[in-house]
Amino acid sequence: MTALRWAGFAVMAAFAGFVSLMLVGYTVADLGGWEAVGLIAAVGVPLGALCLLAWRWPAVAEPVLAVVCLAPVAFGLLQLLDYERWSSWEDQHGPLSLVLLLVVATPLAVLGLARPLAAGAMMLAVVLVPLLLEVVGAGNDWTRPLSIAVVFMPVLASATLFLLAAREVTGSRSSSQPHRFAH
Repeated sequence: MTALRWAGFAVMAAFAGFVSLMLVGYTVADLGGWEAVGLIAAVGVPLGALCLLAWRWPAVAEPVLAVVCLAPVAFGLLQLLDYERWSSWEDQHGPLSLVLLLVVATPLAVLGLARPLAAGAMMLAVVLVPLLLEVVGAGNDWTRPLSIAVVFMPVLASATLFLLAAREVTGSRSSSQPHRFAH
C-alpha cells in the first residue's frame, strides 16, 4: 500500500479519535449514567461494525457505505428545508452533523486502504454536499455553517490524500502498459 493511503487513514484516524473523545466526554458530562452509555453504544457499535466490514470485506463495504453516506446528506437536506429549526435542535441536543460525519467517514478511511478512489470520492461527498445544502438553507446566515465546517478540514485532507493515492495507482498502471500507436 502506498504512503498516501496510510497518510489519508492516519489523518482521519487522528480526527476520529479526537472527536470521539470529545463527544464521549460531553455525553457523559451532560447525560451521565445509562443514558450516556446507551447513546455512546448507539453510535459506537455501528461505527465499529462498519469499520470491521470495510477492513475485512472492502468489496461488500463499498456499496454499503455508499448507502450510509446518505445519512449526512439527508440531514443536510433537512437543514436546507428548515435551517433555523435544525440548527436550533443541534444547539440543544448536540452536533448530529458531526456524529453522522464521524460514523460515515471513519469506515470510509478504513475502506481507503483498499479502495482509495471510492473512499476519497465518498468522503468528499459526505462533507461537501451537506455543507452546501446547509449554506443554502442558512440564507443570509451562510457564514455560520462555513465557520463550523472548518472542523471538517481533516476529513477533506484525508479524502484528498485518498484521491491522490488512487491517481498514483492508476497513473502507474497506465505508464507500465505499452503504448499503442494508431495506424
